[in-house]
Amino acid sequence: MNHSRGFTLVELVMTIMIMGILAAVVGPRFFDRQVFDERMFFEEALSAVRYAQKLALASGCPVRAVVDGTGFSVAYAAACGPGIAGGTLVNDGSGNPYQMARPDNVSVTGSLAATFNSLGCVAAASPVSACDETAAPLQVGVGSLSLRVQRATGLIEVVP
Repeated sequence: MNHSRGFTLVELVMTIMIMGILAAVVGPRFFDRQVFDERMFFEEALSAVRYAQKLALASGCPVRAVVDGTGFSVAYAAACGPGIAGGTLVNDGSGNPYQMARPDNVSVTGSLAATFNSLGCVAAASPVSACDETAAPLQVGVGSLSLRVQRATGLIEVVP
């Protein structure tokens, strides 16, 4: 008795056709580029704010992080040592300015401009060394997530 096992050519062709139709109709719903762009921009902005705080702690120089509708940037808030003037953009590990433009399909609500001092908290307007303990937290929204910075403690948190 000779029994052959396997699929017929018709069964294989029908399976491939059904998979192709499902990929064409259902696939784009699962892979929306905007969701990925929003999450990427949010994570990069969060990283920039945390880097600004760590740089201010390590260097003792006030560092300003800005996240708004145009993008984000990290810069020195005041003159800090030879050759570093206030407003000079901080360089990342590859020597490029630590900044990024907002992608076109990403929505940003509000703006965040935090100047971190050597204590790691958000500095009051004047003097830069004092923590701003009276004001409400700073917050900016990117898509469905929000980034919040507590002024008194410097706590950087993600708010869903």
